[in-house]
Amino acid sequence: MKPRAKLLAIVGSQRVDGNSYFLAKTVLESAKADYEIIQLADKKIEFCNICEKCINSDCVLEDYFNNIFEKIKGADGIVFVLPKYIFVASKFVCFLERLATINHMRKHAGYEITFKNPEYRLFSGKKLSCIFVASGTGKVEKETLRIVAEYIEDLGLRLVRHDQQPFLGVSVKAGDAKGEILENKKGIENCKKLAEKLIDSITK
Repeated sequence: MKPRAKLLAIVGSQRVDGNSYFLAKTVLESAKADYEIIQLADKKIEFCNICEKCINSDCVLEDYFNNIFEKIKGADGIVFVLPKYIFVASKFVCFLERLATINHMRKHAGYEITFKNPEYRLFSGKKLSCIFVASGTGKVEKETLRIVAEYIEDLGLRLVRHDQQPFLGVSVKAGDAKGEILENKKGIENCKKLAEKLIDSITK
């Protein structure tokens, strides 16, 4: 028997136990995989200071980022669950920027573009990921998803896409009140199908 896939869900909401968390928890509870959920809302994540030390070492900032980075490296698949605010939650963007900065520094040997190692990716290309978006209205601009997807794929994470619009991920109407997203059975079911597709891609 093949071992169960190990999933890590990173919830990018700035609210602890908000609709994005409820979405992640509900979907992963029914998944045939082991999982862990990290909420960025209750973690200290600093802004990158462009010190360039991550070229040859872990990030030197003293916050929770390196812990999450290690968990990503140990997982088979990453589920990014984020809310749609005006654009994307700023703490989630900060987290992506920290990953992207390490990727950039190691690729270019510094902040200036030197192309020392243009093929470098933070992850191998074998690690899979998917995106769920919780939106008050259920509408997500393509630009929002495209930018997040480009960040993820540039890191070397392979994105498992949904078979319906908006394709790059699943958008779920959440409403404004905490827990309101649980009433959207169809949206949750679409997320479960994408999670199953992610797991199947990992275990096949």
